[in-house]
Amino acid sequence: MLVKWQNLNFQNCESDMFDFPEIAYQRQLIVASLDDFTPNATLSHVHGGQYGPNVQLWKNSVVNFLWINVRCGLLEGTHRKDISERKDSDFLKEILINGDPTIGLDAEILWNALYFNSTEKLDEMLDKFQLRDWGALGFETNQLFISELKVLYGSVG
Repeated sequence: MLVKWQNLNFQNCESDMFDFPEIAYQRQLIVASLDDFTPNATLSHVHGGQYGPNVQLWKNSVVNFLWINVRCGLLEGTHRKDISERKDSDFLKEILINGDPTIGLDAEILWNALYFNSTEKLDEMLDKFQLRDWGALGFETNQLFISELKVLYGSVG
């Protein structure tokens, strides 16, 4: 199913950091520490993912997730370090919504071609809670980890 980007509304992306189960954040951050991933591979169980019944809600959640975690220094663009260096701007949101005219890629392509991975900061957080392992994907929500995330998110929001 193709989505018409101009019909999507991203105005309130950051209004609610946890608009879906906290376990989704925990699991996606675990994956980030073990392998790189694209926006289309992000939060695939939230709102049904890219093929679900509400693609707009899913895309809002993905943009929000990537934006806050890059701003907090937990994620970085694997091949686009400039994404991480621009924490004071909405550059990431802009390219995920409108594409990147500087390199001639529209948003739909970037959702498949832009890769993210964890930073040392995230790796250390996950190690602290013994979550940096593929087996941790089967764990229940670690409330101490989520509490630390919320404090971190609140400091940059």
